[in-house]
Amino acid sequence: MLNEAASQNVEPLNGGLQPRPALTLINSPRAISYDQYECFVGVSGNVSDLKSFIGVQASQMHPVLFIGERGLRQEQIARVLHQASAQWSQPFFAVNAHGLSSDALHNLLFGPQGMIETVKQGTIYINELTSLPLLLQQRFAVYLEEQRWRERGGQGVRQRLVFASEWNPADRTAENRIAFGLVEMLRPFSFALKPLRERSEDIPYLAKHLLARIAQRMHKGVHEITPEALHALQEYSWDGNLDELESVLESALNLLPPPQIEEASLPSRIRYARLKSIPPDGVDLPQIVDDFERNLIATALQQCGGSQTKASKLLGLRVQTLNMKLKRYAEQERPLL
Repeated sequence: MLNEAASQNVEPLNGGLQPRPALTLINSPRAISYDQYECFVGVSGNVSDLKSFIGVQASQMHPVLFIGERGLRQEQIARVLHQASAQWSQPFFAVNAHGLSSDALHNLLFGPQGMIETVKQGTIYINELTSLPLLLQQRFAVYLEEQRWRERGGQGVRQRLVFASEWNPADRTAENRIAFGLVEMLRPFSFALKPLRERSEDIPYLAKHLLARIAQRMHKGVHEITPEALHALQEYSWDGNLDELESVLESALNLLPPPQIEEASLPSRIRYARLKSIPPDGVDLPQIVDDFERNLIATALQQCGGSQTKASKLLGLRVQTLNMKLKRYAEQERPLL
């Protein structure tokens, strides 16, 4: 069983920044129950391989890279890796690269009082490694090479670095050569997380797991998902992966009393994702188009860290047009932000 325990003997960093509390086990620090974490729920080979990967890496202190799309709960995986390691009682830091400017990131990580210099033990998790500013990518490349030589010389590594990236190893364009070099350096200690659309066999188990947790959080009764609804969930592409699946289930649960979630309870973009024929009672085409557009906008905003300017470029829209759509959603009490 897990509980949250405050980290001890940790000095504030950069004007008072504190680490997130380390997850500590009441019993053995290495007895990890994977089933309580949705990132490990399922029967696919990718889930089984991930458990094996964590088991191997937990006994070492190498830097680790998780490659995969957003929404696969990479930070949760990093926390489990930390929890399963010998440094389970040390602090766990999570750095969100999207939320900080280039200068702030550099100071936070490599400044005189930055994490790299001051965190003596524990785990530092950094998302979007290959999207970091080039200067930071270069600093990490040099630092990782120094750490590798230190380890070869018999000197202990101070902290574990865990990275996440959406990097596609097949992309070897010249402008990505630094990022490609970083990925190649970390490849021996990397793991590729498959998106949900490539492991639909996990969807029934994930839906059951998430539904039970959501129901408990919302103080709802026990819910079940009908076979038709499960089939629709398995047919959908899930661009937002676990984050989108949880959001859909939470919305359905919030609107319905127990005992079950039917296909009609799901958004139209999911019900008609792979429509082979028009149902006898027809469809609401404007609503389907609206749901699809709203999902695309939500995905773009999530991918761009909430930046409307970047999201509008991805969507081929003017910033003003995107802003008007967001205002309309807010007026309809369906805000995305």
